[in-house]
Amino acid sequence: MNNFGGKWTADKIDVFIKYIKAYMQILKKYPQWPLLYFDGFAGSGEIQTSEDEVNLLEGVATQVLGLTDPRPFDLLYFVEKDEKKAIKLRSLIDERFPHIENKHVACDDCNNKLISLSNFLKRPENKDYRGVVFIDPFGMQVQWESLQALKGLHLDLWILVPTGTAINRMIVKREKSPKNWFKSLGNFFGLSPEEIEKRFYRPNPQMNLFGETDDRKIDRASEEAANLYKERLNTIFKFVSDPLVMKNSNNAIIFHFFMASNVEVAMKIANDIVKITNK
Repeated sequence: MNNFGGKWTADKIDVFIKYIKAYMQILKKYPQWPLLYFDGFAGSGEIQTSEDEVNLLEGVATQVLGLTDPRPFDLLYFVEKDEKKAIKLRSLIDERFPHIENKHVACDDCNNKLISLSNFLKRPENKDYRGVVFIDPFGMQVQWESLQALKGLHLDLWILVPTGTAINRMIVKREKSPKNWFKSLGNFFGLSPEEIEKRFYRPNPQMNLFGETDDRKIDRASEEAANLYKERLNTIFKFVSDPLVMKNSNNAIIFHFFMASNVEVAMKIANDIVKITNK
């Protein structure tokens, strides 16, 4: 079972489901295009909102499966790396949605399945597919090369970026940041470690006792991480939405939630939904 992260979890789900409903409303006009849904971190299907396991929030996977009006998805693919969660999700889906045939639960790494998704959609017989990809990791599990595989496809991507919970915490004083951290950040952003350092550090105008200057971490690193990720998404997709900004109870940024698409109207719809929620 997944753990509830607070109000921001509910907001994230609410934004995404509102978008899915708008997406289906538009795509009902194009019955010639089969619809695909891909969830890269599907979980168990339920989210525990407190210590009491009776108090549950329905996960995104089952909510999407329950949306059939004005038209359903023709193919639904759920990925969950944790075997216990994958088994639970598969059981829950089979029990609640036995009438839906083209649904699949894979116990695998999201990165592997994003590549598989790309290969599937690049086959000539699948060129008419349109789809939504929902990537909701708890950290930096998604590698940039996996997202690059989606370039040029008829997909709308929603992705949660751990700007505060992971990225900001890895960008500490340069001398305290292990070199492998910069490599991990580089893999996440699709940049070299040197480019990461250049983006998040600035020369310190003050000298130390030995007359030396050290680079210092920039201010508002979480916001800068969001700006950089948006720039990087724009190298894959034509349009990237304004992010849903998620904060914890101390008003500190923990995540940014982006939508990316090759269709301008999709970005406009996402921006409208996010704008209301960000207020």
